Amino acid sequence: MQGCISMSMSLHQTNFCFVCSHLASGEKEGDEVRRNSDVAEILKGIQFPRICKNPYRRAPEKIVDHE
Repeated sequence: MQGCISMSMSLHQTNFCFVCSHLASGEKEGDEVRRNSDVAEILKGIQFPRICKNPYRRAPEKIVDHE
């Protein structure tokens, strides 16, 4: 993986997560496996800080915790 950035936000009680990444091009044999591995690493590795203005609502910490 060459790079990744993500953003977490809440709008009208719905949690959104935007992810932008630069993955392998997929031109060579084996790139598909590497791309899938990179996506799994992104999903596992990205963690958002526990910042939430509403003390009664829990902010999502991982990408998969978002709607």
